[in-house]
Amino acid sequence: MNDAQTIRSVVSPLGQEEGLITLAMPSIAQPYRAQLASTVIAEARSRGWRVDMVVYRDEWGLSAEEYLDTRHGPCDGLLLYLVGSDTLSEQALGQPFPVVCMGPCRQAYGMVDLVLSDNMADARNATELLISAGSRRLALLGVQDDFDGVAVGEERGATRGWERVRGVLEACESNGMSLDPRLIGVTGDEWTIGAGYETMMRLADSHAPFDGVVALNDQLAIGALFALKMLGRGVPDEVQVIGFDNTFEGERMVPPLTSVDSNIAWISSSAVDLLSRRIRERTAGYDLEPVRFERESTIMLRGTTR
Repeated sequence: MNDAQTIRSVVSPLGQEEGLITLAMPSIAQPYRAQLASTVIAEARSRGWRVDMVVYRDEWGLSAEEYLDTRHGPCDGLLLYLVGSDTLSEQALGQPFPVVCMGPCRQAYGMVDLVLSDNMADARNATELLISAGSRRLALLGVQDDFDGVAVGEERGATRGWERVRGVLEACESNGMSLDPRLIGVTGDEWTIGAGYETMMRLADSHAPFDGVVALNDQLAIGALFALKMLGRGVPDEVQVIGFDNTFEGERMVPPLTSVDSNIAWISSSAVDLLSRRIRERTAGYDLEPVRFERESTIMLRGTTR
């Protein structure tokens, strides 16, 4: 049974009584999101909550703002997974029950509680790992659109992708390095194995030398590993590769993929605990200031780095 099937099998049907929280996500197509959803649901159920799962974009074609504006039905609290491209108004977040957000969304800062990984620090640490092991010419896979390779402006927003790009740039700058524009792989929002393979092959066709690959998620990194094998490039002796999210597939690659852990267990337990606390506080008549929990991730050292 895959993660998506697991999610559907454990979600309780919507009911009228108390003890119900909603988990709302735009999509569960990516392995990271599916794993996060199943872990959040397990954490909530272990604390006695029933869970209503909503996939607002893929199932209903709604943005986060549209979902919040139109949602109805019983709910004691909402766990909302956001992507950085989501735009949210204070009115939409002003629900009659507590809301805890997971994932980067600057519009939500200061309005609701946030639980997220420190994507910028994680990417900085990942890049530093490659540099410390000898990589000096880095390829970057997963950039959402063209940029100069020097700086990421505020207008780019706080998506996981752009926050990670910022971290890569910080590490390069602190080590007296810069990214070669020929080695910046633009994939849009397609963080898939196929996109990783095609982008890695395209960057190799530029003939710009590289000895390290920072892929912004594991699927891109897996695609890059297949491409490097086709190109006859040795991993990690010639080229080091690192991904993000510590997926099941990456761990079982040959060689196993070094990856930045996703913090899924911490995010899930922290978000459910925080929402449970907010529900109790609201029931008792308290309305406290929003908090932001953010944590750096562990790097899972495996066979694609030295």
